[in-house]
Amino acid sequence: NSPHGACPTCTGLGTRLVVDPELVIPNKRLTIAQGAIRPWSRTSANQTWYYRILQAVAKEHAFSLDAPIEKLSKKALEVVFYGSGEKLYDVNNEFGSGKVRQFMTTYEGVIPNLERRYKETESEYMRAEIERYMRVYPCESCGGKRLKPEVLGVTVGGLHIAAATAKSVAVAKEFF
Repeated sequence: NSPHGACPTCTGLGTRLVVDPELVIPNKRLTIAQGAIRPWSRTSANQTWYYRILQAVAKEHAFSLDAPIEKLSKKALEVVFYGSGEKLYDVNNEFGSGKVRQFMTTYEGVIPNLERRYKETESEYMRAEIERYMRVYPCESCGGKRLKPEVLGVTVGGLHIAAATAKSVAVAKEFF
């Protein structure tokens, strides 16, 4: 039971928590302006930092924040969910005093944002909040076997350790 043989992707758990777009935007009839992006809809949608950035993103990519999610193109949803890399957007930020400040920023996307915040936070409350938008999936690297490929490459009688230990006692007894 050495951690040295554990899958580096899932750290030997065999599963991963992954942000699920269906949980992030459960109601496709809502618009982004109406708060369709659940994790970002805690405050008044038109006042949030993310909403202001999304206004610039929507303008640049020719989609409307007032259109129902179900009406957005696949390309627009891809940008909303996964961002647009290093592309810079010109964002207007209005302060309570009526003062407007313009700045340039990138847009990382809803899913990378949640994943980053989940990894970086030390708050158990925040982790639990973000987990509301995640599902457990088998690790894509090890296929749920929990071990590095190098460890799974060692076989006895044609079976690696994960396959051998997955057998019932009666079948394993017969095999060995």
